[in-house]
Order: sequence, then structure tokens, then C-alpha cells
Amino acid sequence: MDVEFVNWGFLAGALIVICAGSLLKGMTGVGLPILAVPLLASFTSVEEAVVLMVLPGLASNGWLVLTHRKWPILRDHYQFILGGITGGLLGTWLLATLDDRILKMILAAWLGVYLVRHFSAGLSPSVFGRRGWVGTGLGLAAGTIQGASGISAPIVAPYFHASGLVRDNYAFATASAFLLFSGAQIAGMNGMHLWTEQRLVTGLIVVIPTLVFTHIGIRFSHRISDRAFNGVILALFIAMELKLIVDII
Repeated sequence: MDVEFVNWGFLAGALIVICAGSLLKGMTGVGLPILAVPLLASFTSVEEAVVLMVLPGLASNGWLVLTHRKWPILRDHYQFILGGITGGLLGTWLLATLDDRILKMILAAWLGVYLVRHFSAGLSPSVFGRRGWVGTGLGLAAGTIQGASGISAPIVAPYFHASGLVRDNYAFATASAFLLFSGAQIAGMNGMHLWTEQRLVTGLIVVIPTLVFTHIGIRFSHRISDRAFNGVILALFIAMELKLIVDII
């Protein structure tokens, strides 16, 4: 692979964002795409940001899945997972066909949903954790938004939380869903020819720091004040939401 194709300035910024997101990912099981994709999309196209994050996402989620290995949990949520895999293919088609401004609107909307859910966590209806056909529909929506914007945490995270999963079980379930949805994304991206040499090289370069900082996050997940940590992360989310809104306007 020819490193001359790499935009080194963009790569440096991407590394900083991805390392911070990977640290958050290791600590909580979610956070890498929702931190990295909106910020990267503020300086490039949504398509570029989403494609770039696929390989680091696979790496961080794969690491969490192998660390926790709670395989029986997936049997209880197979309809949600299958719906998400289907949605991942559909969403990747939307990524390749929708206007960049529309995709940024999707990102802003879903990041807004995430923030609203955080500040009204006790008000969430039980539908967020439903299984059966409702679960399939939720999975389809999560996979579609994953493929189109690279972010499905606003659906995946509350779904498994409402299902009663906590700590290691929760981290394993969310990481497994993200991993499988990303696999569908890659299949869709191959079919839509979204991979360029620059994107592939850049994605491969950031995999190693992704794994390193995910591991650090796992190790230090219980050594930081929840209140202080959440305050910083929420401030970053709000800043990204405002930046996306300004871009759209």
C-alpha cells in the first residue's frame, strides 16, 4: 500500500479523536463512533468519516467481545441482531446515495436523541427493550442508522440497558451488536465501492492505537469518578451537536 495516498494532517487529527473515543469505548462499551464520527464529519464528508471508522470500530468491538465472552446472551436477542444486520446493508446504500447535508442532519438528530435520552433516562418507555417483532424493528432501525451515519448507540445502548443487562454483560452485548452491524457495513461498502486506497490505509493505521486505548479504557474503567468523566463527555457531545447544527445551517 502506498502511504503517499494518506492525508497526514487529517490522520493526525483522526488519531487524537479515535484514541479518546477508544478510551471511552473501553470504559463504557460505547462511545467511539458517537465521539469520532460527528467530529470527523465536521472537517470532512460524512461518508469519509463513516468509512474511516469501520476498521477501528471492528477492532475495538472485537477486543471487548473477546475480553468478556458472554456468548449465551446473544440467543436472547437474535431478532434484534438479525434486524440490525439487514439494516446495516440498507444504511450503507443510503450512505452512498444521500446528500452529505442530509447525512449530517441524521448525525445531529441521533446525537440529539442520545443527549435527550441521557437527561431523561428515567422517562424512557419500556418499548426500548422489547423483543419479538418490536425488537426486530429496533434492530433494523439501529443497523440502518449504523450504515448511514456510523452511529447506532442511541438505539443499541438503551435497548440492552432496558433489557436489564449490566456491567460485563452489557459491554459484551453492545459490542457484539456493533461488531455484527459493522460486518454488514463492510459488505455493503464493498458492494458500493466506497473503499479507496487512502481510506483503507488510514483505517488500517489507526487500528493499533484503537486497540491500545480500548485496552487502557478497560483497565481503568473503575478508577475514575463517574460524575467527572460523564461531565467531560457530555460537554464534548454538546459541542459536537452544536458544530453539526452550524454546518447544516
